[in-house]
Amino acid sequence: MAYRAVLTEPAEAREALIRLWTENLPVHGDLKAKHRWFYEDNPAGKGEAFLLFADDGPAIGCAGLAPRTLAYDGVVARGALLADFAIDKHHRSGLPAIVLQRAVKRHIEATYALSYGYPNAHAVAIHKRTGYHELGQMGRYVRVLRFGPYIQKRFGWDLRSRLGGAIVDRAVATASRARALPGARTQRLAWVADVDARFDRLWERADRSLVACPRTSEFLRWRFLRKPTEHNAIAILHERAGGALLAYAVVRGDAGGPAELVDLFGTGPEALDALLGQLAPALYARGHTTVEFRYLGHPWVRDVLAKHWFSLRNVDRSVIISVATSSPIPREVLCNPNAWYMTELDEDT
Repeated sequence: MAYRAVLTEPAEAREALIRLWTENLPVHGDLKAKHRWFYEDNPAGKGEAFLLFADDGPAIGCAGLAPRTLAYDGVVARGALLADFAIDKHHRSGLPAIVLQRAVKRHIEATYALSYGYPNAHAVAIHKRTGYHELGQMGRYVRVLRFGPYIQKRFGWDLRSRLGGAIVDRAVATASRARALPGARTQRLAWVADVDARFDRLWERADRSLVACPRTSEFLRWRFLRKPTEHNAIAILHERAGGALLAYAVVRGDAGGPAELVDLFGTGPEALDALLGQLAPALYARGHTTVEFRYLGHPWVRDVLAKHWFSLRNVDRSVIISVATSSPIPREVLCNPNAWYMTELDEDT
């Protein structure tokens, strides 16, 4: 059987893509809205899609990519984020997937400075065979906010768990407030419904010594406030005098469950330290049970997390990367996991 991969216009291939996603990927919600958001509305540029055909039949596989801007030490590179890789269940031998990904990679190397993605465990081997390097794995860091459920799960107690959890919660909350108090005199935590020019100024002032996706207001609004079926809250830390933005957190999740920090960013370590100092008590007051943050990058972020009682629970997603010869950012930088600042903002899910 002969396989061929064809670069298509995502708008023209929409019906084929949606069919392949529905049949082969764990996608939810309005898929037409997802297609429009990811492939048409991206402020970094319109997405692209490949379809895979077997002989003269309908499409039996797909792979998408979205342009992403990456910045490092004053240099900007045009990257491609890999997404929506699916093969029909009747064609899931190695050959069809390799044919598709080799075509995608040839196109990327001629068009972009680099490409990266978050394939599932089964797809990592396919990408390695087509020349990708495994950069590392996203670490999931967790801080417990309410200890009653944790104690009950660990020891099987009921009343004693609630009583013991309440005592521990009160002690931890007191310690958290005491830690946040010095900064709270000059800095204030607030919740906002939208992003504005202060986020652009924050990005301009922030440390540029790590590879990161620019946190402009336009990109943040698209990524976190316009994504279909996803609802996020935004907490900001700003100066009481003057109102300058120092750091922010994008929070996903409802009261009674985890608060997922899908992005966390600031001018530097001190700003993130101050933000977490005020954010943890605020999330406890909102009824959350834990705080979670997924991250791959420089160790200073992990040091700040540890200071605020976050611990590494597991590593749950591999990150793969390929660097083109045209990349203005050195290959040795891009292939070094400690040179990145990577959060869930960078993922396509």
